[in-house]
Amino acid sequence: MRHRGILAWRKWLAISLAGLGFAVGLAASTVSALAAAQHEPETLRIAVYDVPPYAYVDSDGSISGVSVDLWRRVAEQMEWPFKLIPVADMESILSGLEQGRFDAAIGAITITPERAARVEFSYPAHRSGVAIALRKQTGPIFALTSYWTAVTELGPLIIVILAMLIVIGIAMWIVEQRNRSTAPGSESAVVSMRDGLYWAVVTMTTVGYGDKTPKTMPGRVVAMVWMLSSLVLVSLLSTSLVSRLTAERVESRDLAGSIDLRERKLAAVAQSSGAEYLDELHLPYAKYKDLPEALESLAKGQSNAVINSVGALQYYVAKRYGKVLEIPQGLLAPAYMAIALPEHSLIKKPIDQALIRITNSPEWRTLEERFFVR
Repeated sequence: MRHRGILAWRKWLAISLAGLGFAVGLAASTVSALAAAQHEPETLRIAVYDVPPYAYVDSDGSISGVSVDLWRRVAEQMEWPFKLIPVADMESILSGLEQGRFDAAIGAITITPERAARVEFSYPAHRSGVAIALRKQTGPIFALTSYWTAVTELGPLIIVILAMLIVIGIAMWIVEQRNRSTAPGSESAVVSMRDGLYWAVVTMTTVGYGDKTPKTMPGRVVAMVWMLSSLVLVSLLSTSLVSRLTAERVESRDLAGSIDLRERKLAAVAQSSGAEYLDELHLPYAKYKDLPEALESLAKGQSNAVINSVGALQYYVAKRYGKVLEIPQGLLAPAYMAIALPEHSLIKKPIDQALIRITNSPEWRTLEERFFVR
């Protein structure tokens, strides 16, 4: 009886040990699985704002751009797997970050107060700013307008020249009348004030027909003085006119900040940095779904100016509208672009550290310049 009890106890002990071993093994495998899951990073969902040259979808479906290249370098340093998701409009990006559909967003995303109230931004990724695109001023009407403007600004000099021309013409007539010893019937003699003025004009313009010439010594002295004086005056007028026309052309490309936007029919992409800039100034403007559509309206004369981030404007004007549109020098407002993130994002700090390392390297600055065509 006692022997049977011992056997039963041993059997129970063996079963208990087997169960304990199974439980320990199951727990170990569970811990290993959890550790592996924690070690393997989750694939990040990266929204890509489709605005060249910062980010765009190629014909083969691949996604390229300066912001995309920058993000690839960040992810490579952090060893993060990621998935790029093209997004066409800014509101979808902002709402996607707020609702947790995206872990980050890259592209032509300018840091603005309105956006900063909804999402967080990383360390600045690109220098940017709000710029303006205008139609090039060309054609005969513009040329005549520029010429007339230059002439009116040189009005005092022109009045002086005309006054001297009249004085010399009258002086020549008086001198020739008083000292003429030539026969009255000479056709080339200066016999009237009209002849004197005619001679003064012909001499000043260096045409020198010779049909009217001074016949007396005092008249020839007046002629020599006028020849030298008119040469100086005409040269001064010509150089001043050319300089003013050149300055007029340069001023037509003046600094963007000096352009009065209130006198223009403005256009901007909806929810872009340009649109937010105009909203801050309370200026009316036509809204377009994308930048090519806005620039097309400018090229066709439907608007007078397009306001947008400078990099995208430079890219599209150089690629498509170089013959009809231009971008004045300078910015309406400086700005920076950055990676947009959900609030309290855990990946913000490592992204900032990676961006500081990458964007301050000479290699990156050289690469970044290649994306922008001026």
